[in-house]
Amino acid sequence: MFYSEENLVHVCLEESHGTLCYFEPDKCWFAASEKTAAELEKKGLKFHFIPKNVFENANFDFKCDDPTSK
Repeated sequence: MFYSEENLVHVCLEESHGTLCYFEPDKCWFAASEKTAAELEKKGLKFHFIPKNVFENANFDFKCDDPTSK
């Protein structure tokens, strides 16, 4: 899990759900997996489906903090 304090966004890259982001100000999720987006929809959560290639093409370099390294 990565948290950008500057952008108020949480990012998780766990393989089981793909790229998943949560934007704090509007309480909105961004999912790169159709399966994960469907699960968010079932839960009635506000979300946007963004295909994985969009994240890749944007050259985002999400670095996840390793809590065991601190």
